[in-house]
Amino acid sequence: MTVLVLMKMNTIFNRIVLPVMTVSLVLAQPTMADDDTPLAKTMEQMSDALKSLRKMDKSDWAGAAKAARTAADGCRKGMAFIPILVEEMKDGKEKTQAIADYRRMMGLSYAALCELELAYLDEDQAKVDAAMKKVKAGKKEGHKKYEDD
Repeated sequence: MTVLVLMKMNTIFNRIVLPVMTVSLVLAQPTMADDDTPLAKTMEQMSDALKSLRKMDKSDWAGAAKAARTAADGCRKGMAFIPILVEEMKDGKEKTQAIADYRRMMGLSYAALCELELAYLDEDQAKVDAAMKKVKAGKKEGHKKYEDD
């Protein structure tokens, strides 16, 4: 009798519970992932360009300058968008301030990336290090404020 009960429970699970769970998981997926937003795509361009610097030969100053320029271009494009966390805020003073602060941070990031490109064009490692420090600080501040972890 125990075997029959277990077989019946197994059949119920396979025919009813398992399909319901599967459908629930599929429907629970967001229709548009945060990674698919236009802002996320521009940030990915910037991130990929900066990551490429780590793999690049240290003597490839021209290639590194081009990567920095590509990162700056991604940052420039990102200025046209507003982070989802800010966009979803209730209209008012706080939202207006958040938008202004986001533009300020993106402007500083863009300037730091342009400094990085100039440092590579000058072939000056000390300037590269100083500019990269600014880039990393800006990224850290931006992610802390405007990325939902």
